[in-house]
Order: sequence, then structure tokens, then C-alpha cells
Amino acid sequence: TWSDLDAFELAVARAADARRLPVLAICRGLQVLNVARGGTLHQHLPDVVGEGINHRQLAPGQQTTHGVKIEGSSRLGQIVGQSETDVNSFHHQSVNTLGDGLVVSARAPDGTVEGVEAPDREFLLGVQWHAECLVERSEHAALFSASVEAARRSDDAHARFARHA
Repeated sequence: TWSDLDAFELAVARAADARRLPVLAICRGLQVLNVARGGTLHQHLPDVVGEGINHRQLAPGQQTTHGVKIEGSSRLGQIVGQSETDVNSFHHQSVNTLGDGLVVSARAPDGTVEGVEAPDREFLLGVQWHAECLVERSEHAALFSASVEAARRSDDAHARFARHA
């Protein structure tokens, strides 16, 4: 059931967060991360922002359907190396109130939150779009490279700790 999936995903997000693991949360993952940190969601985005942007595109995931503006000083901005990019969109919910310690790093032109991150963490980042479908574009592929590098650094730190414990 959806409630079982919600409970499971919230538990995983909270456990990863508590262990300070590097996290790249995508689409529903961003929403789960936000809720796990005490935030809320708009339950049906068109009721909030209207139909100017179709956030539930019918086109294939490799096709972009709207742009996002990225905060240049954010980790997301540093990773993608640009202040705007085009994204795909497959969601009808979105961040309403931010979870504890999260900041907005990207927005759609209609104001919809498209990226969040935790500035006090080395790598806790969420994007509302499906970047995994857009990896032929360097800015989206960079998200996965950065995630892998953060996991590698985290693993190295855990290994150093284990050797000295």
C-alpha cells in the first residue's frame, strides 16, 4: 500500500540522514526527504500554481519540458555549473514548507521548489526532476558524479575511523 511505502521510505531517509550519509534524492525522494525533516507538501501542485507549467509531462523522460533557476552559490549550483537548466517533470506534489535545515536551491518559473539541500552537510541534495533520464547533458550527469565522489569521501572517512577505533 502507499502508506506502507511512505513509512518505509521515510524510515530509510531518516536513517540515512541520521548517519550523515551522502544523499542525492530524486523526485519523490526529495519529497520524502523534506517530510522526513518535518516539512510539508502541496498535495496537488496544479491547485497551487495553476497549469502554466505541466509538472506531469507526457513526453519521454529524456525530453525536457521546462526550465529551473538555480541558486548560484548553492551546492547544486556549484555542481551543475550554471544558474539555469532545462528539466523533465513527473510530479504532482511539491515542497510546501521546508524541512528542518533545508534550503531551496532551485525553482521553476512558477515558483515550484525544484531543488533543496542542507548547507550544514557535505552532500544532502534533492532535485524534483528525473536527472537519471538526462545524463547525456553534462549538468545532470554532474549530479551523479558528485554523489559518487561524496560517497567515496564518506567511505574513506568511515574506514579511517574504523582503523583508529
